[in-house]
Amino acid sequence: MRTNGLDAHVGSALLPIPFIGTVGIEAGAATSSAAGGLSEVRAGGTLRDLNLPFTGTDAFLSGGLAYHTAGNTNSGVGIYLEGGLRGPLVGPLGWRASVKTDTKSGLSAGAGLEVRF
Repeated sequence: MRTNGLDAHVGSALLPIPFIGTVGIEAGAATSSAAGGLSEVRAGGTLRDLNLPFTGTDAFLSGGLAYHTAGNTNSGVGIYLEGGLRGPLVGPLGWRASVKTDTKSGLSAGAGLEVRF
């Protein structure tokens, strides 16, 4: 959840890189209380599973294009970068915290749960 709405992500691993992480693709959608509904859809690439030794946590870095809907004051296509941390909770359930910047909507941060499979 973000402070001004909800955010959903989906992604897939494509290529593991030994000792570094995994390259993959991702997509996302966000709602905003200011836009009154769907405010953004994203598609891009990610470098994830960057192991942080002795922590059980991994880092990720993502980037790509974001389309901001017409209901948003900053409508149009922008470029986004997002980075954060992920960790396990129970079974396939994990936590996720991230910071995202976008050429259209600026800086945002969020934390939430994820299901890994």
